[in-house]
Parts: sequence; C-alpha cells; structure tokens
Amino acid sequence: MCTETAYTLRCEHVVTRTLYCSEAPPPSRKERRACSRVIRNAVPWPPPPQFGTQATCPLANCPFEERGGYWNCCWCGKEWNSQGRCSCVMIIDRQEYHCGHICCETCEAAAEVQ
Repeated sequence: MCTETAYTLRCEHVVTRTLYCSEAPPPSRKERRACSRVIRNAVPWPPPPQFGTQATCPLANCPFEERGGYWNCCWCGKEWNSQGRCSCVMIIDRQEYHCGHICCETCEAAAEVQ
C-alpha cells in the first residue's frame, strides 16, 4: 500500500509527501500516482523530526513567509502573530471568539516600534 501524508506547515499551507509501494503504477509524463489502496494521513504543525527542520511553504508567494513569519492581522489587529493563523481571542458580551484569520496579502509584517 502507498502512504500519502499531508503535513500542515507553520503558515497553515500543506505539503503532501507520498511513499509509493511496488503496486503503484509507473510514473507517467505528468506525475506518479498512488496504488488503489492508498493510506492517507494528516499531520498538524509541528511536524515530526523526520520531516526536517527546513519545512518551507511550497507556494512561491506565501504571505506568511514573505513577512518573515511574524505578522499583524488585518481582520482583528492582533500584532506579532507567529504562525499562519491569527491567535487572537476576543471576549465580547462574555462570549469568546477566535479570529482564526490566515495571513494574507493585506496583513502587514510585524515590525519593532522605533
């Protein structure tokens, strides 16, 4: 059986790695496909040590990576987020709300105040 593992990165994007078994069809011109009995796994951040320490986003223009991994949320205003999803927790009328916004092109890079 082939094994397909989807790793969620710090930026909240996903990298998928596939281990092919002997039953997997040979590679075609476009890409290799898994066998018909593939096992799928999902691994949240942080990934296990065997994934490697340099787990970078596969997107060429990842907003999180472009901001150096620290950003200010354009939805709620929370500063210095250090993961791809905003960690702000707001309490409004005794209700707890999680912002959860993912770093986008509109969010600004966090910067030291001079």
